[in-house]
Amino acid sequence: MSDVYLINENSEASNLTRISCKDEDKELQTLLLRNPWLLPSKQINPENPPRWLLVKREMPVPDPSSGSDRWSIDFLYVDHLAVPTLVECKRCKDTRSRREVIAQMLEYAANGQHYWSEGELERHAAETAGGSDNLARWIAENSGGGIEDFFQAVESNLRESRMRLVFFLEDSPNELRSLVDFLNKQLASTEVLLVEARLYESPSGRIAVPWLFGYTEEARLAKRASKAELARQGTDIGKDAFLKAVDLLEAPSKAAINTLLCAFPHEPQGRAYWQWRSYATLYLPEVQLTRGLFSVMRNGDLELAFGNWKEQTLPKETSPAAIATRFADGLEAVVGITFTEQQRQNFPKMKLADWMPHCEKILALLRSIVDSSITQKS
Repeated sequence: MSDVYLINENSEASNLTRISCKDEDKELQTLLLRNPWLLPSKQINPENPPRWLLVKREMPVPDPSSGSDRWSIDFLYVDHLAVPTLVECKRCKDTRSRREVIAQMLEYAANGQHYWSEGELERHAAETAGGSDNLARWIAENSGGGIEDFFQAVESNLRESRMRLVFFLEDSPNELRSLVDFLNKQLASTEVLLVEARLYESPSGRIAVPWLFGYTEEARLAKRASKAELARQGTDIGKDAFLKAVDLLEAPSKAAINTLLCAFPHEPQGRAYWQWRSYATLYLPEVQLTRGLFSVMRNGDLELAFGNWKEQTLPKETSPAAIATRFADGLEAVVGITFTEQQRQNFPKMKLADWMPHCEKILALLRSIVDSSITQKS
């Protein structure tokens, strides 16, 4: 960026003095906390500039090996379109503002994507906004909907990797700009952006000049094509939208998915039931109240939520960890696959073509797990 000049009433220009941050927390983070417009919305999306809602400062990020909070992201925002935006602040002289900060941000995004839930995000946002009434007012004015639908959309965007990763610095090395530019071109639905907030001293006080890097025209075209494809796939939330998407699949695929869907209630009741977002998730509330066992995606693939079922509660035979182990072992036997130890700790996918021929056996496995876990608990 070129120098910044102050023009006086005689049209004389004076070069403003550049200021460097001395304390990241007191300067960069506080600056952004009080001035979220320093995330330059009109540069990010000139056609529909994001309007920012702060969910939480220092948002906890769980460790996938334990499920407990281990890290925190400096800021978690969402915009008026329910797109999550993760922001990390770094000083230019911080050597981590090169390769390490990229790995750190990707780790935060990968884990937050799986562990942050609709209810948790809504709770943090309400606390930050000063109450549910204030939160509801912001959502109504900026998004036009209600709290529940808005945060369902936020969670859906997280699960589908529709998010922004923003590095907020006072200055950035060329190596970091190159890495951000490369990632932003490669990732179809995730935006990776770098915002410089350069500070200058003027006679009337400090001046902040935000500038966006990482959104070249080439990357913008790639994102536009990706968003068009997502629009064709459909991103509406809820049971009707999900079933409408399934109905577009070929008959054998549709039949296999419906076999699973029809086996358990479609409302929160009983020992196991489906909940609906842009996907369908099977919940076993008496074993794990707030986290599903697995999800059926719109294309018929399964996402297995082993990473959410690690707790060893009593009795151990019906703990979430025991259920996850039994589910994984059963799928290996039925489908003829082998999960690595790392997959058993995370959220592996299973393609529709791999599980569809074994649908009835998988259903029998699920019924057995539900029946035995409830019987043993009682």
